[in-house]
Amino acid sequence: MSPARRTLAAALIGAALVPVGLALHACSQQEAPPPKAEPKPEVKPFVPPAPVQEALVGGPYPSLLLAQAQFYDGDGGKPVPGPALLTIARKAADGWKFSRIEDPDSNVFHKALPYDGGILTIGAEKALLKKWTFADGKWNQETLWAPAPWGGKFNRIRDVEVGDVNGDGKDDIVMATHDAGVIAVGQWKDGAPGQPAHLDVTELDKKPDTFVHEIEIGDIDGDGINEFFATPSDRNKASGESQPGMVVMYKWDKAAATWHRTIVDQFADSHAKEILAVKLDDSPAAKGKGCDFFAVVEAAAVMENGATKIVHPVEIRHYTYDKKTGTFTHSVAATLDDKQNRFLVPGDLDGDGKKELVACAMKTGIWVLKDNGDGTWTQQNIERNSSGFEHSAWEADLDGDGKLELYVASDDQRELREYKYNPATRLYDKTVLGPIKKGTITWNITSGSF
Repeated sequence: MSPARRTLAAALIGAALVPVGLALHACSQQEAPPPKAEPKPEVKPFVPPAPVQEALVGGPYPSLLLAQAQFYDGDGGKPVPGPALLTIARKAADGWKFSRIEDPDSNVFHKALPYDGGILTIGAEKALLKKWTFADGKWNQETLWAPAPWGGKFNRIRDVEVGDVNGDGKDDIVMATHDAGVIAVGQWKDGAPGQPAHLDVTELDKKPDTFVHEIEIGDIDGDGINEFFATPSDRNKASGESQPGMVVMYKWDKAAATWHRTIVDQFADSHAKEILAVKLDDSPAAKGKGCDFFAVVEAAAVMENGATKIVHPVEIRHYTYDKKTGTFTHSVAATLDDKQNRFLVPGDLDGDGKKELVACAMKTGIWVLKDNGDGTWTQQNIERNSSGFEHSAWEADLDGDGKLELYVASDDQRELREYKYNPATRLYDKTVLGPIKKGTITWNITSGSF
């Protein structure tokens, strides 16, 4: 065969084999198994950590009690309420020490008080009054009151104060609740022979859809028997619009063996969530006079075009009681350009022998209010960069120098702070005592020795 014919034959054979090769390739492609999909990572449901009750080491030391609620990041980042949290900040010789008590029976502690060698706590969702004691390296708890549901959406104990409110010489436990308007007074009663004393609780003024945020105890008329005060209002509104409310006083009637209610003030477009009964003048000349009384009226807010509009700002009212008529009048001690102010605490911070008031507003910081003695007050903002929904505050002398310090939970800044008056600069020196963890609301601060 000539070279030309051999070349032509090779070309024809090659051309004939191309479709066969393509067919074999296509066949091999059809027979290959499809690629396996990557397995999706397993999404485990959120499991909250086990509650802790941390032991106190050493001491007792001067301490702060921070009543708190805490939230975890749950599935999809949704906040999940954790157990009620009590943080005990203890001032030891080598610095501040922090211990936690968590109670899974409730999801918030609204307040904690030193009480009868232990700590009194009020819980919400579930509403519980408990006493905690620390012995032999562990915490013990005793439920003093577990109220039956009041029939509303919530069962919460919102505030508590301890004091004698019927003149029998024994301390009573007075509580505010949500959301059936109940004001509860616990009195210790002797048990049967061989049985311990028990807390007998009287429930007053139950009313559906009524929130009571605050209790104060004080002798307003100077007769030696304490009255107590409360702040019932309509249900809180999620929109931020204000609800109406009032401030009321309860006075013991010995003959009727009960408390009678008097309206101190009513608010058509707002309400009070903070009140204060305190004797500003402790001088001998003021002996026999009643205490001073204040109410912080929250800003009036309305809904306008789908947004909240402030009609008038926070107003701090100073009340005068007329013993003859049993009525109250008021003057305005201060206005704050803010939506709310949940803490008003008294004390002589600057050492001039006169008590000031400290107001901790939600957004505009910490204010010191000084009585000018003529019915007017001077207000000074001592810290702009401190804020929080509650913005809890307390005054105490924990360093033992005879002068009060101001303690503030700056929740937005995630710091527990101390402010101390500096007479050289006439300013307040700030010290950060420790962090407040993310997802925590500090509802109240008190102090004791633990």
